[in-house]
Amino acid sequence: MGIAYRKFDPTEYVIRVKKGKVVREGLGLSFFSNTMTESMMVIPTTAFDAGFAFNDIMTLDFQCVNVQGDISYVITDYEMASKMVDFSYKDKKDYKSVLSEARQKMSKRIMNIAKIYVAKFISGKSVREAIISADELAKTLKADMKNDETIRKFGMELISVSILGILAQIDTRKALEAAAREEILKQQDDAIYKRRNSAIEQERIVRENELNTEIKVAEKQKEKREKEMEMKRLVQEKQAELDARKLADNIRLEEENCRFVDLQTENERKKSDAKAYDSEVILKTFAGVDKDVIKALVTSGMDSRALIAKAFVEIGNKADKIGVLNVSPDLLETLSNA
Repeated sequence: MGIAYRKFDPTEYVIRVKKGKVVREGLGLSFFSNTMTESMMVIPTTAFDAGFAFNDIMTLDFQCVNVQGDISYVITDYEMASKMVDFSYKDKKDYKSVLSEARQKMSKRIMNIAKIYVAKFISGKSVREAIISADELAKTLKADMKNDETIRKFGMELISVSILGILAQIDTRKALEAAAREEILKQQDDAIYKRRNSAIEQERIVRENELNTEIKVAEKQKEKREKEMEMKRLVQEKQAELDARKLADNIRLEEENCRFVDLQTENERKKSDAKAYDSEVILKTFAGVDKDVIKALVTSGMDSRALIAKAFVEIGNKADKIGVLNVSPDLLETLSNA
């Protein structure tokens, strides 16, 4: 005990207290001090890391989850921190245990505050939602703790928050894994069914297109047959019209022929009547004339051949009175040339 030389690192904030008053403070100080009348507090300026694992956080559906994470913080208000936590310095050997105990106290306070906000966040989510909300929890927890009044009163400031994992209990995890597995299998089955349905649908579409094509082809064929039948009907009607016109022409022609025949018959009859009248007149004229005279008149106008023929007729008529008559070819040639 007595006068001692003190030298501190630049990462240590030193507060010298004498008779209850701060006589000097700053980073990395070096000085001689009287250990009998002075006391010192050394506060580290480096960041602290505090890991946590909360095993009894309850979700909205009353399932416990395990939340693991890490919080980094630093002391920014050294005077406030020195009042809330013991950072007294006697010598380096004793200071290690003092600093360890101080860190434990600060970490415990940090963890208690963090647990409150974690429990509040997890209580609003189901176990399924909770185990996938690590990033969201980290952001929310950091924002809440930065604004927490208790942390400021301890002279601390939050640097970062990391959530390493949110795990359900073993039984719950197995149930979730089973449910997830079933869901995956169901999705796999749905995918298979979907592919099958898609294939069936494609086959149906192809078949439907084929049927539609066949229907359209049949309709076209029907239209073609109908048009052919219509053309045949028109041709038949035209042919019937032509035949009817031809028949009418034939009937008209026959009627004209009939009228012509009647007219011709009438004319022939009239001619016959005229000839008969002429013959009757002639007969009446020659009724009192001697027959020899008439023969002479008839034969007078005949040529030699007609007379020869007439002679032979007379010979034929009197054959019973003639014995033998020889007519030589020379005689006939002479008579015909006469």
